[in-house]
Amino acid sequence: MRTLGTAVLLALAVGAGCKPRPNLPQPAAAIPVSVTDADHNALAAALKERKGKVVLMDFWATWCPPCVKTFPEFVDLHKKYADRGLVCLSVSMDKTWERKKGSYDKDRVLKFLEEKSATFPNFIATERDDELYGRLFGLEHSIPFQVLFGKDGTRVWTREEKELTEAELNKLIESELAK
Repeated sequence: MRTLGTAVLLALAVGAGCKPRPNLPQPAAAIPVSVTDADHNALAAALKERKGKVVLMDFWATWCPPCVKTFPEFVDLHKKYADRGLVCLSVSMDKTWERKKGSYDKDRVLKFLEEKSATFPNFIATERDDELYGRLFGLEHSIPFQVLFGKDGTRVWTREEKELTEAELNKLIESELAK
C-alpha cells in the first residue's frame, strides 16, 4: 500500500510538472527603464517628434522632496492614459540644478526611475537656461514643474500658471485626448 501511494504521488508530481497550468498568472516581464542626456534642442525635438499626441512633461530632481512626492502621480497618469494617446516625458534637472558641487549622480537618477517604474522616455537636462526653458516649455522658476501640450504642439497648461487638482488635471487630459 505504501509503495502504491508513493507511486501515485510520484506520477501526479511528474504529470503536474509536464502540463502547463494556463489559469495561473505568469510573472510580468520587466520593462527596461532608461535615461538619456539631452540639451534644450534634444528636448524640443523629443516634443516635436510627438506632434499629433497629447504630451505631458514633468521636470523634477531626486533632491527635490515635492518632486519625489508627485512623481508617482505622473507615473499613474502615464499608466491611465498611455493607451489612449497620452505621451509622458520626464526631465531630471539633477545635473543642472544640483545643490552642491559634485552631487550629481546619474545612477541615482536611473535607480529612482526604476523604482517608480518610469517606462516612458526619460531625459536628464544637460544645461540650465531659465529664459530658454521658459520660452520652450514654460519652466521659469522652480520644480516640480509639469506642462501639457495639445496635439498641435501648443502649450495648454503649466503647473506654474495654475495648480490643478487631480480630478481637474484628469479632465483636462481627457479633453485634450478627445480633440
